Amino acid sequence: MNAILHDISLESDAVLKIKVAVDGDEGLGIYIAGYSTNCAADDYEDAIFYLEIQDGKPILRVWADINQEEPTHTIDLSGANVNRRLTRFKGNLYYLDEEKAKHHLGSFEEQAETAVALERKVLDNLWDDRLDAASCSPHFEYEIVS
Repeated sequence: MNAILHDISLESDAVLKIKVAVDGDEGLGIYIAGYSTNCAADDYEDAIFYLEIQDGKPILRVWADINQEEPTHTIDLSGANVNRRLTRFKGNLYYLDEEKAKHHLGSFEEQAETAVALERKVLDNLWDDRLDAASCSPHFEYEIVS
C-alpha cells in the first residue's frame, strides 16, 4: 500500500510518501521516501518502522537514526491491549465488626482493570491490620464512573 501523508500544521505543505509492506507472515514494514536504515544499500530506502510479534507480544522496532545499525527504539505494545483498559470506580470501604455492624473506613475514587484489582488496591491504601486482629472483615460499596 502506498500513501501520501500531509503535514498537520497549517504553515507547512510538506508531505511524506510512504509504503507499507507485509514481510511474509513475520512482520510489517513502513517505508518513508528519503529515509532508511544503516544497513540498507546507498540510495535504497529500508523500513524504519517494523512491526512483528515476539513471545506473543506485538513489538514495534524503530530506526530513528540512520547511523545506528540496530533499532533505536524497541516498543512492547502489549500495554495498548484493549483488555488492559482501566475502569474508574468510586465508592466507600467499610468494615464489618463481629456483630456485622457496618463502619465507614474511607472513600475512594480509583482506576483498576477489574473489581478484584480495585479491591486489592483500596485495601492496600485504607485497610488497617488492626482490623484483622479484631476479626473485622472488609465490605465494599462502589459504582463504575464513566
